[in-house]
Amino acid sequence: MINKVILRNFKCFNDETIFNTKRLNLLTGINGRGKSSLLQSILVITQSNWNVWEKEENPIYLNSSYIELGGYADIKNSYTTQRDIYIGFEINIGFDTQIQYVIKENEHDNLTLNAMINYDKNRLNVKQISTFFKNIHYVSADRIGPKKYVEKISIPKSIHTGAKGEYAINVLFYSEKLDLTVDEKLYLGKDSYSIVNQTEEWLNYILDGANLNLIGKEDESSVLSLLMNNKKDGKTYKAINIGFGYSYILPLIVTGLIAKPGEVIIVENPEAHLHPRAQSRISEFFARVASTGVQVFIESHSEHILNGLRVASLNKDIEIDNLDINILYFNEEFEHYELQINEKGKVEHWPAGFFDQQDIDISSIFKYSRD
Repeated sequence: MINKVILRNFKCFNDETIFNTKRLNLLTGINGRGKSSLLQSILVITQSNWNVWEKEENPIYLNSSYIELGGYADIKNSYTTQRDIYIGFEINIGFDTQIQYVIKENEHDNLTLNAMINYDKNRLNVKQISTFFKNIHYVSADRIGPKKYVEKISIPKSIHTGAKGEYAINVLFYSEKLDLTVDEKLYLGKDSYSIVNQTEEWLNYILDGANLNLIGKEDESSVLSLLMNNKKDGKTYKAINIGFGYSYILPLIVTGLIAKPGEVIIVENPEAHLHPRAQSRISEFFARVASTGVQVFIESHSEHILNGLRVASLNKDIEIDNLDINILYFNEEFEHYELQINEKGKVEHWPAGFFDQQDIDISSIFKYSRD
């Protein structure tokens, strides 16, 4: 679990900026004020750790499967002359340890990543830290949507749905061979802990109706197709003929079901293409995922996502409470606030600009209707 992220000279963060994080984190606020940059600081270390670390200096992968950040000038803060970029973490992998990564530009204009780790060598080795970051799941806002079919891939070494959700159907296909099961805290509906059945059950719950049929499981088939329906009547159709929201939340659900305790999930805009009720229910889903010991980061602009988390904090059937939830609000001045949900489900210290547009619009409607 990530307890803290410390950034300096990284993108919009000039001075040292500390972000405290909890089991379930909601990032929200004004566009272009640092939400994505915070998540990118985690993801750039994640994709750089996919390669085996064998030296003190290692290459940093600014552009890889999760994110593409460009070059050094794109990630360095433009308002300082300082050259080195600092990304630090306090993580817990059974005990707390501190890590500071320094991104340097060498004489050949290549970027290197130096790791300075405060740890007890009797309890931890560097590979454990690398493994922690490798097991971070990420599903971006730019998901692939409905496809007629996807190419069948070989059994992956690590199980991820991909930044665009491109491997979600393959994960469903291989879930039995890899003996993937669902944590009992996420169990819903049918008397089955299989990933496929539970994916169908959660889709059915969130979207008020769903039916799945995975085609292409035969060895001779080189492609997979996931047929769907928005009703529980046994009929299924190509994904392109079903509502866009089904394909768009599929990788979110699969990711939540396959993540293991101690791992981290980062998702962007889970509300996309969803009815407000479905948005609230996807919040409930991620609250239940967090209750299994998975850390969750959600970037969202949806008041329904926020309110869904508030409801979840009060739901006695979900083993997560208000103290496990952290709201990071980013304002127009590039400042961030750590907001808390109290024991009554209310957000304390509601700042200006924080989901207040409805009240502003209603006041305007009332004003103009009187003119």
